[in-house]
Amino acid sequence: MIYRESRFKRNGVPVAVQYLTMSLSGKHAEMSHQHYHDYTELLFGITGRPTVAIGNRRFELGEGEMIIIRNEEPHDVFSSEPCTYHVLKFLPQILLTEEQTYSEYSYVLMLLENLPSKELFFCKEELEKTEVPQLFSRIRREWEQQAFGYELSLRADVTRIFLFILRSWQNRDPAWAGSFVPAAQQRELISRAIEHVRQNYADLTEEETAAACGVSPAYLSRSFHRCMRISFSAYVNNLRLRESERLLLTTNNSITDIAQAVGFSTSAYFIAKFREAHGITPHRYRRQQEDGAAPSESEKKTT
Repeated sequence: MIYRESRFKRNGVPVAVQYLTMSLSGKHAEMSHQHYHDYTELLFGITGRPTVAIGNRRFELGEGEMIIIRNEEPHDVFSSEPCTYHVLKFLPQILLTEEQTYSEYSYVLMLLENLPSKELFFCKEELEKTEVPQLFSRIRREWEQQAFGYELSLRADVTRIFLFILRSWQNRDPAWAGSFVPAAQQRELISRAIEHVRQNYADLTEEETAAACGVSPAYLSRSFHRCMRISFSAYVNNLRLRESERLLLTTNNSITDIAQAVGFSTSAYFIAKFREAHGITPHRYRRQQEDGAAPSESEKKTT
């Protein structure tokens, strides 16, 4: 069973950015501390090759490599050999401000939304000629020394890493990234639609969402697909599946109860969509995580 990690407090105050240097002795090769939290998390390898489990996916994190763990995603890191790695956590909201342009807002949506086009793994060859390794070192120094204004330095360096990630995604798929920026009048519409879905995903329709946003279903459908590069129904299903993962791992509710709780019409349809997304049934997913069972070969994404 996994647990929800609360926001980190420094001097009694919750922080928007947290840094840790993690070291594993290699004595615990299997998952034992699965958790999730509000932070987006970046891992950067220093020594060894720990295994990073994100849901039912596995990645090996080597020296100079980076992995993104989105907020609210269950994850763990384990290794059979000693290893160390940087951990950078930040609330995605710190990248949003009241004075942002429409383009800036859409860039942050790329990070916030669980879109299928985005890669989570960045290899050493892609990173070593960039400023990313130095940024992690500077973030570590600022976090440890706590010089005057260090919070601003942390935020600035997180933004620099975020910019690298955006440009990397854009280089991998120029058409997708180029068409992500919404027209000015669509910013508020997409924001309102996403908020409505997040609050009502278990019981909503596209028609109801369109009415809540004051537009026609056809206009919402076209605008949503253009801005998010995913259909409205697929977005809702992704959100429901993501919530179902957490319920599978944090409750003992039956598959039928979970299917109903997240908004699927039948358990059979839920199982079919879950298998389509993860390659295994919800029951197997739950058992795999409870048993700490990992595949025989670690899954590693390459560019």
